Amino acid sequence: MGALKLCITGAGSYVGRAAADYAMRAGHQVVLHSRYGHRNGGSNGPDVTYVEGALHSPDLAGMLAGSSAVIHVAGRMAGTDAEFQQDVVEDSAALMRAAAEAGVSRVVLAGSVSVYGAGEPGGVITEDSPLEPRPDLRDAYTRAKLMQEECMQAEAARAGIDLSILRLGAIWGPGRLWSAHFGPAKGAVLIRIGRDGQVPLCEIDRAGEALISAVTAPSCTVNVLDDDLPDRVRFLNALSVSGWPRVILPVHWRFLDCLAGDNPNRPGLLRRPVLRARMMPMGWDGHRAVAALGLAPQHEFEALMAANLIEGANA
Repeated sequence: MGALKLCITGAGSYVGRAAADYAMRAGHQVVLHSRYGHRNGGSNGPDVTYVEGALHSPDLAGMLAGSSAVIHVAGRMAGTDAEFQQDVVEDSAALMRAAAEAGVSRVVLAGSVSVYGAGEPGGVITEDSPLEPRPDLRDAYTRAKLMQEECMQAEAARAGIDLSILRLGAIWGPGRLWSAHFGPAKGAVLIRIGRDGQVPLCEIDRAGEALISAVTAPSCTVNVLDDDLPDRVRFLNALSVSGWPRVILPVHWRFLDCLAGDNPNRPGLLRRPVLRARMMPMGWDGHRAVAALGLAPQHEFEALMAANLIEGANA
């Protein structure tokens, strides 16, 4: 298949920029959308168009006109439930309706593996694993990503749009080598909760490749993860050359599990579903995405970490 016209929402975000870069390298024409303006500049040329504005704008269908597909990355990482409801759930529903009006036949969602429940210690999370049964005890981000999938699936079924949901792992790469799967940190000190099991990582280049590859692959719902998933100790050993963290205080996850409960008013890691989803030892399976999307093999984790540390230092 030749060059396509692709619209990428949230194109100014970390993942959005990666998707845009991959699309342009593949020779596609891109419409790069940002709610708040393109502050970092970018590539210029006849195959790149920059647009901005709200996703619930009445002009959205016109912006999407002529696009072969929409890659939906726009959202938020933090905020209140009300902010997530608007920026993630309602805006996603509006985007799907605008795509239908514009005649767009394919939408690819940058989803999240946070939608899964933790299961049992030592288990493996696959696409067949149950979604979180107690979203009220998780964070606003997880609740919004669950509702986002549901509303976009409903709109896709109503309009006959092919929807692919890529549940991305914890994104990491140059300048972003941290996630919520390690434990609380203060200055140079990290309280590392647990050590065993795999950290569900998705390196930024893999995220960009997967999102653009999904445009021409059969529609699917898959977990997009790195080929080589480290445990927490292995991750921190590879990160140690950066000089951070200087002090690691290990805490067994079972200790906090004894203190945790099911009261939604408790702080994050003292709510059992949050603690278990982030810190409990378990495995993650991303093989379906590799097969469905034709993803290129990655280097082993330590080589990826070394390359990302160098690129981040030179940025």
